[in-house]
Amino acid sequence: MPWEITAEELLARYADGERNFAGIELIQSEGVPLDSSIDLEGAILRDINLRGAYLRQADLCRADLTGADLFGVSLEGAWLKRAIVRDANLYSANLFWCDLTEADLRGTDLNHINASRATFCGANIDSFSYAILAHTNFRSADVSEINICRFGNLIWETTMPDGTIKSGPFFGEF
Repeated sequence: MPWEITAEELLARYADGERNFAGIELIQSEGVPLDSSIDLEGAILRDINLRGAYLRQADLCRADLTGADLFGVSLEGAWLKRAIVRDANLYSANLFWCDLTEADLRGTDLNHINASRATFCGANIDSFSYAILAHTNFRSADVSEINICRFGNLIWETTMPDGTIKSGPFFGEF
């Protein structure tokens, strides 16, 4: 059963030195409409453990998640525009409809992610494998087309860094 916490509670406990928030479900604060984003914009959450957390529709724009453990996290519909997610663990993360425009993902484990309909425009990415990249947008991203179209990744209507679209569906060859 998930442990429910608001963004304000998370930030206060993090400021007090707590780092383990594995399995939380981020919920909206009282009085805020349920369909609004959950505001963590610009938050500094270095080395936080959010393993298996449910962060649907979280606004993490410009947040610093350097060294964060985000293994299996659900960031469905979340915003991470210009976020710093360096040297983090996003293994097996759900990034469905996630906006990672201009995010810094260097050194981050992006293997086995579901990035269907995710946006990585202008993002810095090393590589990933066995990822679902259906309708994913890499326009102007700092990642090679070879790294996108290899390593067992599922490619389907995927926009490459140069703006071309790989129709697919096909699995990237090694």
